[in-house]
Amino acid sequence: MYKYTLHKKSIKHICPNCGKKRFVKYIDNDTGDYLSSEVGRCDREQNCAYHYPPKQYFSDKKIDAVSYVKTPTIKPEIKFNIIPSFHNQEAILKSQNHFDKNNFVQFLYSNFEQHKVFNMLKTYCIGTAQNNYFGTVFWQIDNLQKIHAGKIINYDKQGHRTKYINWVHAIELKQKTIKHFNLNQCLFGLHLLNNSNKIIAIVESEKTACIMSLIFDKYLWMATGSLKGLNAIKLKPLKERPIILYPDLGREGPNGSPFTQWTNKAKELRLLGFDVQTSDLLEANATANQRLKGLDIADYFITSLDSKPIRIFSTQAELVNKLCTKNESLITLINVFELCDEDGNKIEIEK
Repeated sequence: MYKYTLHKKSIKHICPNCGKKRFVKYIDNDTGDYLSSEVGRCDREQNCAYHYPPKQYFSDKKIDAVSYVKTPTIKPEIKFNIIPSFHNQEAILKSQNHFDKNNFVQFLYSNFEQHKVFNMLKTYCIGTAQNNYFGTVFWQIDNLQKIHAGKIINYDKQGHRTKYINWVHAIELKQKTIKHFNLNQCLFGLHLLNNSNKIIAIVESEKTACIMSLIFDKYLWMATGSLKGLNAIKLKPLKERPIILYPDLGREGPNGSPFTQWTNKAKELRLLGFDVQTSDLLEANATANQRLKGLDIADYFITSLDSKPIRIFSTQAELVNKLCTKNESLITLINVFELCDEDGNKIEIEK
């Protein structure tokens, strides 16, 4: 065990590299003191990627490495069985209003067919936070229909995420409507598993899963909630199903790009018996600017298709090929997803 570890409490400091208040410092586990104001890691992993570990710090200061490693001590193993908490169905029903003030929902209605958005909101149990921000509530419900959490994210009117992220249980604890809550997250969209035989497509953000379900419903879209949220425990209910991972774009960090990290994670999952692959759709087709912005698959197609998904009928071959000559991204969309017409016939593109 190391004497210095990243502070586990949710205390953020100003990052010495990017200037954002997203910096987590290393703490001395014996004294509780911070090692240095510059020793830590910025959690803006793709946009900043600053990480100055104790080992490098002591090397730079020419301090003996032995001084920062704790002497191992043998302690009796204590196992705690933490019982996860769950929300009740009433919490979801209570959140399903004020959609007219929900920026994310209004963004969807302005860019997609209204009946499709309405059905998607109902399918994924999307809600609105009952506060002044009217943020979007993404409920995490498992395949047994147990409600693990309600993640609240605020968006501006253009559908971009703001800095505000909260949890329904955190607000309830603050309001003292509940006394305790043991958070145990699951995949967003997992509650749809038992009623679908589709291939599972997993992305990072809940927003992306919602939008891709509107653009391409051949797959069942789920979300991990973050780059680091992909693990075997969350994917356990999907063990017998084919899975495709769609990581966001991003710069190379200490652990590689999002694509590299999820590709490596997929290798680990396959060793555990999962049928999982990582798509290189974005990695192979994105521009340098899109990579710099850290776009996800939903951003990519919304941008490529002029912010409006185009419905393609292969029975109208002339129209399809005309559209493809104007927008080459359509060819990528058709080929990668093997799009078919309403009769199940594969769309053919003239070369």
